[in-house]
Amino acid sequence: MKIKIIAFGKFKNSQEYRQIFEYYKKRINFDIKLIELKSLLKPKKLEKEKDEIKKYINNNEYTFTMDSRGEKIDSESFSKLLFQTFSGGFKVINFVIGSEEGLDTEIRKSFKSISFGNFTWPHLLVRVMLIEQIYRALEIKKKSNYHK
Repeated sequence: MKIKIIAFGKFKNSQEYRQIFEYYKKRINFDIKLIELKSLLKPKKLEKEKDEIKKYINNNEYTFTMDSRGEKIDSESFSKLLFQTFSGGFKVINFVIGSEEGLDTEIRKSFKSISFGNFTWPHLLVRVMLIEQIYRALEIKKKSNYHK
């Protein structure tokens, strides 16, 4: 099993977000790859970013987009969704986090969108929240005490 997190912008080496991200990444027992894409400039920013995102998604992979307009799910539902996707024969799951402008309409409509609620979150923080939820999903599956 492999998860790719495709996101615009970069963690700075000393940034606390990176430290938290790495903490959870080390605790997850399968391959997590963070692909940090360079933010692009206008004009046609979202269209250019769409093309950049597509370079990292293969046909035999399942892709979710992280979007405030997406389906709002709780941690247990996220865990079920994650493991149902892997059980469905997909060996790679992608999570796409857009830039500060969001995601191109084609990207949003092409893949299942999930949301961390109606709030607008900093894009670097969404990475941390996502990897923690991936870890939590594993702990829910194991029925550990982590998720209460």
